Amino acid sequence: MYGRLRNVLLAGAMIASLVLAAFALRPEKALAEDPVKEPRLISVTGEGAVVVKPDLVTISFGVETEGSTAKEAQASNTSVMNKVVAALKGAGISAEDIQTSNFSLYPVYGWEGDRPGGKQVVTGYRCNNTVTVRLKSVSATGSVIDAAINAGATNVGGINFGLQDPEPVKNEALALAVANARTKAEVMAKAAGVTISGIYKISDGYASVDRMEVSPYLLKDAAATPIESGTVTVRASVRIDFTF
Repeated sequence: MYGRLRNVLLAGAMIASLVLAAFALRPEKALAEDPVKEPRLISVTGEGAVVVKPDLVTISFGVETEGSTAKEAQASNTSVMNKVVAALKGAGISAEDIQTSNFSLYPVYGWEGDRPGGKQVVTGYRCNNTVTVRLKSVSATGSVIDAAINAGATNVGGINFGLQDPEPVKNEALALAVANARTKAEVMAKAAGVTISGIYKISDGYASVDRMEVSPYLLKDAAATPIESGTVTVRASVRIDFTF
């Protein structure tokens, strides 16, 4: 009797072990039969550009002076630069739009006696002071340059045309870039015999304003220095993965 009971218990234990093993194997079998499918993608880069008239000009005006001493060169420079700044303000530019962008004072060297045996000595000092101006009236660019030159400015830096508020134009360029990306993807899908079904991923796009820099052609005898503002281009790019 006891032997028969032992056999029944052993048989039950074996059946239970087989059932547990079967359940343990089921997830692996299901995973093998139903794998996760990779998405089918068409990846493209879209580009957009918007051309607009500039409404902002940035110009640099410099004054360079020399003197036998550092103090003399600096004092002379200060006197002239004050006149230049006053002329800029008189042309309608606010103090907030005039900023010092460079100041330097350094010795000027020469040679005492014949070279190469001569001795290098300080012959004087040179002072440079530069202000950068934001001009919000593009049409006044030429007359502002003339005012600064007439007040004593000795250097005029490159003129940069741009936008006071570029964000709306950047958004427009980004929208064009997205549309361009979809057009590219649809052309590629049609050529491959498939159909675009949606968007899997959009990478962060970017937009920038192309800097347009010109060098002014100064005409001392002219009523106003001729400056043409032209246009500026805002460009955008975006990366999109389309599903098919």
